[in-house]
This record gives sequence, C-alpha cells and structure tokens, in this order.
Amino acid sequence: MTTDSTPVIEDGARNVTLGDRVQEILKRQEVTLVGVILVFGIIITVLNPVFATPSNILDLFRATVVYFVAACGLTLVVVAGGFDFSVGSAFTLGAIGATWLMTHGVPWPVAALGGVALGFVVGLINSVIIDRLRVPPIITTLGMFYFIAGAVVLFTGGRDIQPLPDGFNAFGKGTLLGIPVLIWYAVAIGIIFHIVLQHTRFGYNVKAVGGNLDAAVANGISRVRTNAWLYAVGGAIAALAGILYSARTGSGQVSAGGSTVTLTAISAVLIGGTSLFGGVGSIAGTALGALLFATIQNGLAIASVPAQYSNMIIGAILVIAVAVDSYRRRRSLLKLLS
Repeated sequence: MTTDSTPVIEDGARNVTLGDRVQEILKRQEVTLVGVILVFGIIITVLNPVFATPSNILDLFRATVVYFVAACGLTLVVVAGGFDFSVGSAFTLGAIGATWLMTHGVPWPVAALGGVALGFVVGLINSVIIDRLRVPPIITTLGMFYFIAGAVVLFTGGRDIQPLPDGFNAFGKGTLLGIPVLIWYAVAIGIIFHIVLQHTRFGYNVKAVGGNLDAAVANGISRVRTNAWLYAVGGAIAALAGILYSARTGSGQVSAGGSTVTLTAISAVLIGGTSLFGGVGSIAGTALGALLFATIQNGLAIASVPAQYSNMIIGAILVIAVAVDSYRRRRSLLKLLS
C-alpha cells in the first residue's frame, strides 16, 4: 500500500505519476514555442495594439499558410533523416506550371493537378539521384534548386503569368465562416500529415528509418521505397503551396518561392522541434515554427523595427533550437548508457 496521494499511472514496467506526465508535456518543444509566441505577442501588443486586432491576426495566419504547407512534406523528409533544399523551387515550378496551363485553355482544377504533378516528379527525381546514384541529399536537392530556378526563368522569360481565371482566384481569396479559405486548407493539410506521421504504419516507418536505419532495414522496412515516397510527396506538397500562393495573389510569380520559401520552411521545421539528426518531429511543431516566424516578421514590422533585426532573431532562434536538440540527444544517450 502506498501513502503517497499523487495519482499514479501504470506505464510499462514502472509507475509514472501525473506530475511526471505534466513535466514531460511542459518539456515538449511545442509548449515552449507556444510560450514564446504568446510572450512576443504581448510585448508587441504593448508597443502597438494594432498587432492584436482580429484583422492583423488573420493576416498573420494567412502569411503562415504557404510556408507551413510547404514545410509539411519537408518535416517527414527530415524525420526520416533526409533533407530537401529544393522545396522553394518546387514551389515556384508548381505555381508557374499550373498558371501557364490555365492561361492556355486548361481548366483550372486540371491545371492545378498538373502543377502538383510537376512537384511530385521533381521529388521523385531527387530520390532516384540520392538512392541510386548515392549523391548526398543536401547536394542533390541544392543542385535541383538551382536547376529548376534557372529553367523557370528561361521558360517564362522572367515574366509573371497573368491574368488567371476568376474561379481559381476565388479558390484562394474566399472566406469561410469569416476566416480566409487558405487557412482552412492549411488546417486540413496539417491534419492529414499529422495523422500520416503519428498514426499510420508509413509514419512509423519514416520515424524508424530516421531513428535507426540499420534496425529499420533489419525489420523489413525499405529505405529506398520510403525515401521515394517522402521526396515525391514533399515536392508535390511544395508545388501545391506555390499554387495556393498564386491563387491568393492572382498571378504566377517567377520571383515567388526560391530561397525565401526554402529557408523559411527549413527554419519552421527545425525550430518546431524536428531533429536534424532524424527520428523525431511533429507537424504541430512545424506549424508553430512557421507561426513564430510569421509572428516575428509581422510584429517587428508593426513596431517599426528594421527587417534586419527580424532576420537576426530568426537566425539566433534557429541556432538555439538545433543546439537544444543536440543537447537533448546527448542526454538521452547518456541515460541509455547509465
């Protein structure tokens, strides 16, 4: 009989108190990010109350959408121990491909699917080069980034594609229950990717490949097949993000995407707690990482702080996030060895 009144939960071979559970939750990266976003938001609101107005909050979430969507596929790639620098170019290629088809008589839903298919093919090519030619992911995807960026400029002559069909523009500019439809799209995509990563066998395989490749292969998980799907879907979802951006802006912009989307998506993934070393990550963390990024940019702009400070803050947070991840991994390893 125990005299301790603290609730106890049976957890495998040991008893875990409710307090232990709470402490474990509070240590999660997502909880830390929520706290940082709230504190930053309060500070900016004190400096300029405009930040907390409903219209600005909606603008903030709308600005988060395209980066978060592009980062969803990237999250799974990084969890599996890979990396993808080509998301920004897949973003641009999807937007340009889809809008070019629209302006040449293809119905916009079919044209949008065509743009997504282009991103899928880009990711598939990445996986073939990585797994068949044994070129490191960073080199492969960085090379693909530059190749597509140049190809898009050559194809378009550097000119944006417009005007676009009214139905397509309404697809990106409408509202539902007073909330921009782009935000609803992002929520739906985020839920799908969360379920895939956390509640499906494929998600288990992704984490297994990133956490311990030798053990995963020994258990019959195909790294090549898993990577092929990851990079292909990552390219497709990045292209979809570009198409959503075109629907929002009403044009296929050659300058959209590129390094800005690539670096922002990567930052959102890493700041959100996905381990650069693979095996650990969450879609919720990526969403909060993208939101933090947008909050800092939006808040500092409202407070009339130069953009350079925004870049400095994001850079510092990114380094700190990766350093914390490395520290946590070392502590976990020491606990296993002790």
